[in-house]
Amino acid sequence: MAEECPHDDLEFLGEQKGEVAANKYFRCRKCGGVLVASEKGDLYYIPPAKREGR
Repeated sequence: MAEECPHDDLEFLGEQKGEVAANKYFRCRKCGGVLVASEKGDLYYIPPAKREGR
């Protein structure tokens, strides 16, 4: 995960049905990255897309 951001201001985006439970998606309002809490209890971080000019 990105070490420079504590991801302490999250916005719930929704959930997607899995085989047993649901995957939950959150966006960090500070860095724009997305955190995914999988149905198995794993946490994944998807960094924000880089935009030209930044």
